[in-house]
Amino acid sequence: MQNCTKKLPILEEIKSFNPKLSNININTDINADKNADKNADKNADKNRTSSSSLGNREIGCHYENVRKKYDRKQIAQYALTVGNTSDNLLHKRHQKNTLSKTEFKLKSKKDNAIKKINQTLCSCGRDFHYMNEEKIVDIKETKTTRRVKGLKSCGNNAACPVCAAKLSTIRGNQLSELMEAGRKNNRGYIMAITTIPHQPAEGLSTPLNQVIDMSRYIFQHKKFRNFKKLTKCRFVHGGLENMVSFKNGLIDWHPHKNYILDFDIPIKEVIAVLGLNNEAELSMYISELMTSLGQKYLDSKNIDKKLLKPYYSSGVNGRIIVKGGVSATVDFQDSYIAKWGLEAEMTASIYKDGRIDGSMHPFGLLDLISDKNKETTKEQKQQCIKAFQEFVYESKGKWWFYFAKGSIAYYNEQYGTELKVRKDEEELELLEDNGDLIYSLSEEEWKFFEPSPRKLGFALSLPTRKEVIEFIYDEIEKNRIKIAERYFNHRISTYLRQRKKE
Repeated sequence: MQNCTKKLPILEEIKSFNPKLSNININTDINADKNADKNADKNADKNRTSSSSLGNREIGCHYENVRKKYDRKQIAQYALTVGNTSDNLLHKRHQKNTLSKTEFKLKSKKDNAIKKINQTLCSCGRDFHYMNEEKIVDIKETKTTRRVKGLKSCGNNAACPVCAAKLSTIRGNQLSELMEAGRKNNRGYIMAITTIPHQPAEGLSTPLNQVIDMSRYIFQHKKFRNFKKLTKCRFVHGGLENMVSFKNGLIDWHPHKNYILDFDIPIKEVIAVLGLNNEAELSMYISELMTSLGQKYLDSKNIDKKLLKPYYSSGVNGRIIVKGGVSATVDFQDSYIAKWGLEAEMTASIYKDGRIDGSMHPFGLLDLISDKNKETTKEQKQQCIKAFQEFVYESKGKWWFYFAKGSIAYYNEQYGTELKVRKDEEELELLEDNGDLIYSLSEEEWKFFEPSPRKLGFALSLPTRKEVIEFIYDEIEKNRIKIAERYFNHRISTYLRQRKKE
């Protein structure tokens, strides 16, 4: 700040020379001359690049959280770039028969898909990519967080760790809202989990598609439809989770699907209808039913896999949980559906450190890919990069959560609720509206603020609104002075060169 203070008279001199400089025409004038101050342009580009993938939206109030999100987004972009083949080179490899026709098609399709995803990921939160027509970035504050509102989201729940956290939060909140309304009207809920045996050598597409098809088979089977009719199970809400671990040095995928069985009657009436005695027996009954149907699916498709028989296991806080290949439990806490939310198993690895031998969400691979992680070898990093690309490619288009068709309309009609499934972007904007406005940055001010994860993280971590605003003012003025000084030096050097020629 001391250096900037010394340069203040120069700024005033420039303003007197050209009053319009206070309205951000400086940058335009500099760019008009392509040869003007190349080093300054490079620095400006560098600043823009550093903030191009800034984790926008609900940014934590601590600098470290902001930095982690930024780092993971940058690593995701890097991981989606490594190994991609240019179209010309790919075609040459095909001509030289180093790739078969099938391999050529698969490689080309995968590379193009990943490149397209990476393009949207790059634009997420980039400077001058706004969600609103006014091109305004707001700093908002709630009781626990400060956040940035107004920047663009890519909305990719498979490739973007920042957007994935927010999208899963939306769906978790919506499901929680639905269940809260349902319980007030004597509805019952049971959580069911479908998974399938997996082998370390299998690619993700194999178990992923098998668990999706098996789940569809179970819920469409006559026996399950009879169960639904008998117990008045009207809806099934579902969500896909994807976990990865390492076994014997190989990537081990184990996707599974979570479902909420939605009953028109309380659970105690469901127990009575089936002639059972308690919730534990009901959990075992549904688990055995779904496991038998799941195994029937595997046998019908000649898939050499065997589902585990359901068994009881002591869960968290002494809860009894039925486990197996396919399982169900009545005794689940509503907070468990946060596995579809911000503190989810599917998004928790955005905030937790992963282990090379542990089980994690595929976003945890980004921590292992990072150059900062000295515990993973170069070979392991390459394996993680390939695994992340596989996850992004195979998960594209497979939603992690959905409501049963017609459930929202039914709730609204029957109970007078006002539930609504909004589009992701609409819901994100509503989430952003929560809290009090601290300060609004226009496009010009945002550009002069030169946002970077470190700078923005520091601003949002300041304890008082006054300090946040003062920090923003200081940074805007400081960067305005820098640009003005570069402009002034450029004009002086240009003038001197012209005089020299004369």
